[in-house]
Amino acid sequence: MNSPTLAHSIRALIAEDEAILRKELVAALAMLWPDLEIVAEVADGQNAVTQLNELRPEIAFLDVRMPGLSGIDVARLATHRCHIVFITAYNDHAIAAFDHGAVDYLLKPLDLARLALSIQRLKQRLHQQPADMSSLSVPAKSEALRWIQASSGNQLRFVNVDDVQCFHAEAKYTKLMTSRFEALIRTPIKDLLTQLDLEKFWQISRSAIVNVAAIDTVQRIDNGLALRLKNRAEWLNVSQPYQHQFRQM
Repeated sequence: MNSPTLAHSIRALIAEDEAILRKELVAALAMLWPDLEIVAEVADGQNAVTQLNELRPEIAFLDVRMPGLSGIDVARLATHRCHIVFITAYNDHAIAAFDHGAVDYLLKPLDLARLALSIQRLKQRLHQQPADMSSLSVPAKSEALRWIQASSGNQLRFVNVDDVQCFHAEAKYTKLMTSRFEALIRTPIKDLLTQLDLEKFWQISRSAIVNVAAIDTVQRIDNGLALRLKNRAEWLNVSQPYQHQFRQM
C-alpha cells in the first residue's frame, strides 16, 4: 500500500451488521475525525471484501461477528492491504486480533473516548505497512457460566443460570431474580459479563443484566426504552448505550 500523503484523503470502510451501531460509528467518526472519508458502509463480510477490493481503503472497521464471512475472515483476506480496527462484544476475540497486528478494537456499545484513542493509534500507523493478519483465528470461547451459588436468607441455593431472569447490582452485592425467588451473590456485574453467554444475557444498564428469553414486553417511554420480565410487575429502564440491542427485535 502506498503511504498516504496530504493530497490523498484517508479512506475507511465500515462493516457492521447492526444498522444502529453502524450509523453511530459513522456519526462519531465524522465528529472526531472529520477529514476521514467513509467510502463504504456494509452489513456483511462478503460485501466488505467486495468493497475492499474495489475501493482499496486504508482503514477497515470490521465487526468480528457478521453474516457470511466474519470480520476475522475479512481481515485475513485484507492482510497487508489496510489497517484493521475490530468491533466486538467479546474481549477475548479482540485481544487475540490485537496481538496479531490489528491497530485496535472497539467494544460494544460504542464509547467515544475509546474511539478517540483508536483514531490516535490509526494516525500513528498510517505510514506503516498494514499488518499480516493471515494467521489470525477466532480463539475458542470459554464455556459460559452454567450454575451459580447464591444466598437467600439463611439458605444457600444452587441456581441454574438459565433460570435467572435478571442480575441487578445492590450495594455490595448483586441480586439475582428468578420467577420464583430472589437471592444475593457477591460477583459484581462487570465480572458476570465475562462469564455469561452474551447471546442469552444482555446488559441493559450499568447495574442490570437480563435474560433475553425472560423478556415479556419492551416499551418506549420518554424517548427511551423500558422492559418488563415475565411474571414480574416492575419495569426496568434500558440505558441509551444499550438500546441498540432492541432495535431489531
